[in-house]
Amino acid sequence: MNSGSVMLVGGPGSGKTNYIARLWLAFKARKGALRAERLPTNIHYVDDAVRHLMARKFAPRSERNIEDGRRDFVIEVRGNGGAGVPKKISVPDITGELWKRAVETYELPQEWIDEFKGSSSAILFLRAHTKLNAQPMDWVTARDMLQMHAAVVDDELGDDYDEEDEDDEAEGEKGSVAARSISGPAVVAAEPGAEAAATEQGESVSHIQPKAPKLPAQVGFCELLRYLELLLTDRPDGSRPRVAVVVTAWDMLDDEAKRAGPMQYLKKEFPLFAGRVQTPGRLDIELFGMSIVGGNLKGRPEFRESLKGRDLSEVGYTAVMKSGVMAEDPDVTLPLAWALGD
Repeated sequence: MNSGSVMLVGGPGSGKTNYIARLWLAFKARKGALRAERLPTNIHYVDDAVRHLMARKFAPRSERNIEDGRRDFVIEVRGNGGAGVPKKISVPDITGELWKRAVETYELPQEWIDEFKGSSSAILFLRAHTKLNAQPMDWVTARDMLQMHAAVVDDELGDDYDEEDEDDEAEGEKGSVAARSISGPAVVAAEPGAEAAATEQGESVSHIQPKAPKLPAQVGFCELLRYLELLLTDRPDGSRPRVAVVVTAWDMLDDEAKRAGPMQYLKKEFPLFAGRVQTPGRLDIELFGMSIVGGNLKGRPEFRESLKGRDLSEVGYTAVMKSGVMAEDPDVTLPLAWALGD
């Protein structure tokens, strides 16, 4: 049996948790190109996300700290509608807040760097039309900032969406994290309580936890791809690591944008990132759109009401290019199946 990890990558509110919930419904119903023979039982956070969907709500963005403990799950899957070779895969629980910190500070905890050593597959999530996507600076500044990130790495080396909380800023994690820059030595963040203690003494805390500059979303997306290119391993057959780029909330796009497909959407909204996707380096990249339930649960009460009593494994779809034409395929396992090579 083959085994490995699939890395789910994306910042806060990008849709990772809701995708896992919808994927789980597909596994339970045995629908899609990728099938699971048996479902694990110790996956409370996935069950919680599914309960939110069953209540016709998106799962809330995780507010837990990085230190609260990992919630990975391991599952055996088969491709080709269940007829393929069994694969035991682990989906590591890397929070959106951790990825946000990684692109702002160039740091990633050692345990996650180690996790990449056994992985040659990843899904990168970005959400369409969300206020959490910082607007770009002028192009010269954005270019210079991206080059600054690249220079630091080159010199040294030689996740969840909740519409109710969309206007809130994800402020990062509390407490201490032993982390290592992928381009440098170990560093340790401020100890728990250090900021409060300094404040009580009337001292400045800027030297303890400096506020990182807010990167334009597309610069952050480029940095996430850089992490994947640096850390993912080649596939067992020697081919390039696979990264499925998934644009979530696809149903929020207008009909013209849907027909044009994910690449045209990226070129319009995030041209810097689109250019990076078109020059994938050692990665094999494929683009998908994703609608978890096929419509807007918050903005359209009539749509939410229409889901009452329905089997949610029958709603939602993957937007994928077929024979040069965009199609809405009901199989939400397609990005994961592609990333695994099935």
